[in-house]
Amino acid sequence: MDAALTAEQHEIRRTLRELLARHGGPDAIPAAVGTAEGYDPALWRRLAEDLGLPGLALAEEYGGAGCTATELALACEETGRALLPSPLLATAALTAPLIAALGTPGQRAALLPRIADGTLTAALAVPGGSLATALGLTGDNLDGAWAGGGRGGGIQARGEG
Repeated sequence: MDAALTAEQHEIRRTLRELLARHGGPDAIPAAVGTAEGYDPALWRRLAEDLGLPGLALAEEYGGAGCTATELALACEETGRALLPSPLLATAALTAPLIAALGTPGQRAALLPRIADGTLTAALAVPGGSLATALGLTGDNLDGAWAGGGRGGGIQARGEG
């Protein structure tokens, strides 16, 4: 297995690093706190429209770039490195893959293009107070109140009524 980054992956990293050197850093955090969104909406639009970050790992049929989780991880790594407050991790790395994998065709068609173009941001809410609990890696689910069953191996979903 070759773990070296491709030229395209190096370019993603370089482009983001240069852009975020001008817009990130410790000063970006207090500035973001002062906005209703909790991040710089103008910079988010630029990251979405010019670089396609929210749709980086989404399929092209939903307006994404069709890249892999590796490219998305590089983007998340660079935004974290720059201390950039943004909805990238919550939207593109946590929520979008779950919608793509578990959403109905209608949900995917309605939500994923808007995530890919940056007009919809999202957050992942999990039961049990932590992702580890929701994944069934810790805690218990003796009453069966939420999916997961207290077993390792991933979130399990069930339909309501």
